[in-house]
Amino acid sequence: MTTAGRAGRLVEPLRAGIAVVLVAAAVGLAGCTPGPAPKPTPTPLFTSEAEAFKAAEQAFGRFVDAKNQMQNGGDGVDPQEFLAGSALEDDIQSARDEDAGGTHIEGVSTVVRFTPKAFDPESRAVDSVACLDISKSRVVDAQGKDVTPPTRQPVVALSIKTMPSRSSMRIFEISGSAEPCG
Repeated sequence: MTTAGRAGRLVEPLRAGIAVVLVAAAVGLAGCTPGPAPKPTPTPLFTSEAEAFKAAEQAFGRFVDAKNQMQNGGDGVDPQEFLAGSALEDDIQSARDEDAGGTHIEGVSTVVRFTPKAFDPESRAVDSVACLDISKSRVVDAQGKDVTPPTRQPVVALSIKTMPSRSSMRIFEISGSAEPCG
């Protein structure tokens, strides 16, 4: 037998042995390599209609509290954190209008009643009506003069739509309501 013939017969078993070792190493490494980390399942903000109503009321209450703090010089408070959609757009526009007109609001508003009206299980939206006592607030011009309209009602009714967004309940719409508050 020639040297080349003997080398060929030695190379084939060597190749097969190397292949077996590589396959075993790959299987061994695959067993030690952790799989992808499990993704956390987001915890729903609420699991029932009653919890949705409560979350909506709390979101509106926190918004009113933040608005009161901001109106009275509180730093680090941003009521817009509780808003999204048209409610956020309207609040931004209202702030621009106040700046342009040289007016601002002083005092506090208080939620005197919050009534949930409907819950949409698909969108997780809550429609509510809130009665807001605004009698302890006033509109003030750039000179510090009270320019609150004399015909302004002391308690106003607001239609509110809240929905979950970014792991918290946010207010998406706020508008006047014809529902009686008295």
